[in-house]
Amino acid sequence: MTPHHTYIRSMDQQEGLNSLSALADQVPENSKVLDLGCGAGVLGQFLALQKKCTVDGVTLSQHEAALARPHYRDLLVADLEGINLAQAFAGRQYDRIICADVLEHLRNPEQILDACHSLLAPKGELLASIPNASYSGLLLELMQGEFRYRTEGLLDRTHLRFFTRHSLIRFFTEKGWAINALSTIKRPLDDSEFKAIHPDSLPPAVIRYLLALPDALTYQFICTTRPDTDAYAQQTTALLEHNAEAHPSFSSDLYWGEQGQLNESCKHTLRGRIGQYHQNLRFELPACNTLQPVLRWDPADRPGFLHLYQIHLYDHQGQLRWAWTPQKSTPLGLSSTPCSNIHLQPASATAPNAMLLLLTSDDPWWQLPIPPDVLRQCLASAGCVLDIELGWPMSADYAALSQSTHAMQADLTRADQEIQQSRHQYAIQTQALHTTEHQLQHQQQTSAQLRALLEDHQHYIHSIEASRSYRAMQKLGRLKRRLLANNSLPTAPPQSIANSAPSAPMPPPDTIAPDAISPDTGTPPVPETTACTTPAMPAPASTAIAAEAIDIIIPVYRGLDDTRRCLQSVLQASYAQPHHIIVINDASPEPALAQWLRELAQQEPRMTLLENESNLGFVATVNRGMALHPTHDVLLLNSDTEVANNWLDRLHATAYRDAATGTVTPLSNNATICSYPRFCANNDLPPGFDTSSLDHLCANTHPNASAVIPTAVGFCMYIRRDCLNQTGLFDTENFGKGYGEENDFCMRAHYLGWNHQLALDTFVLHTGGVSFGESKTPREEAAYATLQRLHPEYDALVQAHLQTNPAQAARNALDEARLRLSNLPCILMVTHSLGGGTLRHVHELAQWLTPRANTLTLIPLPEHMLRLQWLHPAAGYTEDFHWPNDAIALRTKLQQLGVKHIHYHHLLGLNPGLMQLPLELGTTYDFTAHDYYSACPQVTMTLADHRYCEEQGPQQCSACLAQRPAPTEESIEDWRMRHRHFLAQARYVLTPSRDTARRLQRYFPQAAIRFVPHLDIPQNQELPPQKHRRIAPDGHLRIFILGGVSANKGGEVMQAVAQAATRHRAPLELHLLGYPHRPMPTQPHTSLTVHGPYNDADLALLLERLQPDLIWFPALWPETYSYTLSAALLAGVPIVAPNLGAFTERLSQRPWTWLEPWNTTPDDWLNLFLNLRQRYFIDGQIPPPAPAAPLHATDTSLLTWSYEKDYLA
Repeated sequence: MTPHHTYIRSMDQQEGLNSLSALADQVPENSKVLDLGCGAGVLGQFLALQKKCTVDGVTLSQHEAALARPHYRDLLVADLEGINLAQAFAGRQYDRIICADVLEHLRNPEQILDACHSLLAPKGELLASIPNASYSGLLLELMQGEFRYRTEGLLDRTHLRFFTRHSLIRFFTEKGWAINALSTIKRPLDDSEFKAIHPDSLPPAVIRYLLALPDALTYQFICTTRPDTDAYAQQTTALLEHNAEAHPSFSSDLYWGEQGQLNESCKHTLRGRIGQYHQNLRFELPACNTLQPVLRWDPADRPGFLHLYQIHLYDHQGQLRWAWTPQKSTPLGLSSTPCSNIHLQPASATAPNAMLLLLTSDDPWWQLPIPPDVLRQCLASAGCVLDIELGWPMSADYAALSQSTHAMQADLTRADQEIQQSRHQYAIQTQALHTTEHQLQHQQQTSAQLRALLEDHQHYIHSIEASRSYRAMQKLGRLKRRLLANNSLPTAPPQSIANSAPSAPMPPPDTIAPDAISPDTGTPPVPETTACTTPAMPAPASTAIAAEAIDIIIPVYRGLDDTRRCLQSVLQASYAQPHHIIVINDASPEPALAQWLRELAQQEPRMTLLENESNLGFVATVNRGMALHPTHDVLLLNSDTEVANNWLDRLHATAYRDAATGTVTPLSNNATICSYPRFCANNDLPPGFDTSSLDHLCANTHPNASAVIPTAVGFCMYIRRDCLNQTGLFDTENFGKGYGEENDFCMRAHYLGWNHQLALDTFVLHTGGVSFGESKTPREEAAYATLQRLHPEYDALVQAHLQTNPAQAARNALDEARLRLSNLPCILMVTHSLGGGTLRHVHELAQWLTPRANTLTLIPLPEHMLRLQWLHPAAGYTEDFHWPNDAIALRTKLQQLGVKHIHYHHLLGLNPGLMQLPLELGTTYDFTAHDYYSACPQVTMTLADHRYCEEQGPQQCSACLAQRPAPTEESIEDWRMRHRHFLAQARYVLTPSRDTARRLQRYFPQAAIRFVPHLDIPQNQELPPQKHRRIAPDGHLRIFILGGVSANKGGEVMQAVAQAATRHRAPLELHLLGYPHRPMPTQPHTSLTVHGPYNDADLALLLERLQPDLIWFPALWPETYSYTLSAALLAGVPIVAPNLGAFTERLSQRPWTWLEPWNTTPDDWLNLFLNLRQRYFIDGQIPPPAPAAPLHATDTSLLTWSYEKDYLA
């Protein structure tokens, strides 16, 4: 017989919430408690000692009873399956009966519920903790083919019954028990008995689905019940609870201390999320005064792989002191300091800027390569921070990677052995080199001695030649040769050349044939020899010889107007380079186009017209043109382009500036990676520019400049003949139908060592479409698949280029040149980076300003960075600055760009020093209040419960900041003083509603506050009449909520009303056309449907299509404008809104509109909607209009300002 297992339980509150502490929290003090299955009595001891309760109990084991008895009034040792509880505890009634992890051990737990009916006091409750059989760890183990019982846990060997949320609720309700509350105990996978299971060993879609299920990480249920014969409503309520999407996690540790003396007392542990591609682990470190400090990072407590993007070390003042990035690291970047169980893998296409770390055990670690002096200085004070940016993709590829580590380790072992051997050979070779150097030094000394001896001999010979006897001997020698010649005596050749081969006779210069001259060099050819010849050396890179001419090849198929513009621009351009214009008509189906080409060819001698007898397709047609002149460079030009000026000469110069350049592509408005002004976009020409003037701008701004690109773009592609000869023509077999042929060519050339250049000094207009990376047609999809099959590296090269965008600085320079050439004033908009209505208004205002001024924006980024952008559809200018390190550079840039006025729209996330920009630049500035951040650091004048604070004074604000400090940690007085000074110096403080103006005037009476609505609805535009529809008596009232609904916009109120409607089976439907601030239960579990995010431009069409009965704004703060209210007004739909903020004035006297107290309870909202449904949408009554907004004495001065008259004054 298996011995009884004694369960050791804990009530230690510091260990976090467990089932016993959760049950104990539900027991009032001085209660009478019956603890069924009390075990060793841990819960009874806590209740008796801490809550003064009287506790009786039942346990199965005498051993457990001995431990528990001191804390229980009566304690029975019995099997709950056999005891008659009503008799055993006759005459007693309990305030609480507790079944702590008991019911799952019983064959018939229903009889326990029956027995408890008579033992409960009239208001008593049964409390139960029950394991969750739908816990994701259990399901994961089951999906991997395992169902293993254990001594304890969810699959305890003694468990006989298993429950999920639904089956648990059904179990109680069928026995006549109502569930008052159903809470949960959560447990991460890596803290459970299933931690050995790796979630990322399964397909990501499976894991995401599994973890999105309700109760994915619910380990136990805590159920509070009472007898009730009608438990349906409670069952429904309990079923409504859905958990937020769960996530598997991993633990990451950071150790600090002296080299070799790390221990658990100096460790911080953080949790990361598996399946999240970008996350930051931020370790805050205490002071640590050691001579040789080290930081050891243990990335995870389990095998897997992660993307490591960067590591930053900040001192206690927030200054960056050390950084690590993959780009700065060598391929063996981890091996510079000790590490264990971590192997490097190539970066994946999804994270090209990260290093891929394969963790091969549950204890990987890396000693970070931080310079000791830097680390010692940072750890001298508490508060330094190590920030690690990483990602843990959820992928089944881990299994394959982990299996590959054995081969990798073997390879590393062999590599280590080879390194040792190489080091030994290196030592031998070094010794030999030293010997050789010694011999060389000796030879150099000998050579010096010989040179000195030679100089002595030369001096001696010179002295002999200068002597009188030598001159006399020379005269005698000449006389002797003359006498010998007169006697015709034969002479023998000198001995030194008697044995040499006779040399070939050389004809006199006038006998060399004209055709023997090389056409390239104008010199005679070198005769072929087989002996004593020197091998020909390749020409150095700087001596590449240009082709003799350039063939401009223009394939034509359709489009007479495009073709006419293209050819006319080519013929009108200027050229210094020899060139031929070759037009190939690929059997065009347009007779007018073919006829025009023939007429032009007869008139224009520079043009050659070729006509295909049948349609060959683009690739074969281009190949025909490229093969026409084997010694010419080629320029492939689409017929939907336009060129200007000396465009071809500049492309030619770029092609030959580097001998390794194979192709050149110019800038264009529509050329993906070669596009300007916006990168990878189809741009219109900037206003005020045509092809010629924009090409001039490029030539003047970037003379002789180019940038490397991974592939040419075929609309205008210069190919050098030597590259073409080596690479071959376009691949008609794989790309005969077109699309991808130029990318294939460029990859083949890339493998041969050629590079591809973007000519930054040339612009060519392209009016057609180009496919790059994303497909538009099945033919493009097939071509892209072929390209990926032939060149697997292609996508990685392109993605790397897209990430780095090396030509962005050149695009910025062109935009800057356009700004300097513009006669319009330049306005800088300063705002936050959170989007929403603030950003929409900035874009709206920039669009209104477009014909009047140029608009720049400045927004904050992480790590104290700022992004400066030109906000214009025909601009791509983007430049980042660090504040305050780049403060001078930013101010200089703003001055160079001609900023004359600054308009602040928000200061959230910005360094307070940026409030001094107008003074430093000598400009005026305005401020638009989109919320109350200048007066309230909480932004919306809401308390911690996200409800309007009602502005009760400075003491209330100070108490609020004590709980939720300001970003700068200022007091409310200092906060408002700083903003009071800033707003008082502004030209205007603009508010989009009178209500906002009145509130700000109370805090900033010296500011020049002006009321001016936003620009989405022109002031003279008449709103459409209100439209409403009758609904059937049994029909549902369809209530819509618009936009992103946060807690202070009434998200919790919306959910509560939806739940109340479900409980009461009310004929209402709530529709959120947008998204909530957190996951919420939806249909069929509650009367809420979430439609998801939308584009602002689509909202009017969506409202027309979905036909809401009314639109509800459940906001809990005084909104300043509300763009979604504008959409509702333009849709003419009935509106329900709070009597707070801008709603009162924007809805003043509007028909079919109801303004209700902002703090209306969910039940009262439900009753209101039911009343509106009956009276107005069923009975057909006409409601009175909304009340008129009251006018205040201060409103008069707010009516005289407008953007049209005052903004640019």
